[in-house]
Amino acid sequence: MKLTHAVLSLLALSTCFVTAHAATDKQEPLTLLRTTYLPDVVGDFDHFAVDVKRNHLFVAAEVHKSIEMFDLRTGEHLRSIGGFKTPHSIAFAQSKDELMICDGGDSSLVLLSGDDFHRLDRIQLVDGSATGKGDSPDAAYFDAENRLYYIGNGGASANLPDSVISIFSVDENKLIGSISIPGNNVESMVADSAHNRLYVNIRDKKQIGVVDLSARKVIDTWTTPDLSGNTALAMDKESQHVFVAGRKPGLFYVFDNSGKVVSKQDCVNINDDMTWDPVLKRVYVSGTQGLSVFHQDDPNTYTAIENIPTNGGKTSYYVPQVHRFFVIHPKTDVDIAALLVYRVNP
Repeated sequence: MKLTHAVLSLLALSTCFVTAHAATDKQEPLTLLRTTYLPDVVGDFDHFAVDVKRNHLFVAAEVHKSIEMFDLRTGEHLRSIGGFKTPHSIAFAQSKDELMICDGGDSSLVLLSGDDFHRLDRIQLVDGSATGKGDSPDAAYFDAENRLYYIGNGGASANLPDSVISIFSVDENKLIGSISIPGNNVESMVADSAHNRLYVNIRDKKQIGVVDLSARKVIDTWTTPDLSGNTALAMDKESQHVFVAGRKPGLFYVFDNSGKVVSKQDCVNINDDMTWDPVLKRVYVSGTQGLSVFHQDDPNTYTAIENIPTNGGKTSYYVPQVHRFFVIHPKTDVDIAALLVYRVNP
């Protein structure tokens, strides 16, 4: 009896040790590696871009009227590139070695050399000067495979009832067409070139527009009764499921390719960016309340795995080549502006 009792006690202690050890080893999805403070930058940020070859990370500082550049691997602040009015969406075209900036305050697409950042060209877009809001153009999506830049402009910022998505060809260095959007507030978009589709948030209509890229027209709109302030958007192109995040309240939706909502969960409010990681099957949604991380169990099922505070950073970007996730937050009453550099854990 005494021997049996001793063995049972040892087994119990071993179980406790293994459980505690497993809990200690549990890895969070992201680990904060560095905070790079930006004491001279005031106002909100919009979107990121990356030049992987040179290890350059860029972000649009729309109020500061600049593009801020960092070292992609270390997060060190390298320089501030000025000369803009209200920079919003940006992208890097590797094939032409050009940085493309949608300048809402200038109603244009500005092209810079990726080598020394001198101005290469200015492409006039829909004139948004009528309202002075500086948001035409604003949201955009770069189809790197086909080297096409889809740029949302017009709408409320240009005092127009509808919006236009202008199509800029990197190869031809010119606008090659446009898509009329029945709404005055175009937000995030994504192109699925394999199926000739473009999905775009039409925020004022509380809809997702489905665009036929061959016909260059909206062929369908999706919505759901409680969708509001839909801003961030991403896509799992393999399953053709579209991810959308709404505001007030912050809600994360998954639409299948027929426009049916197959999943809905709470997420951070006042969200602006969303990233889909097809390798780790994760969705990241960044907003003023922090960063919501979801895991795709299957295309119709998602588990919330983390809510990470980011000091109000709603602008985010994932660079899988270096396993780094970036969030940038503006200056607040309690802190100065800063770039947060995270390692993405498997």
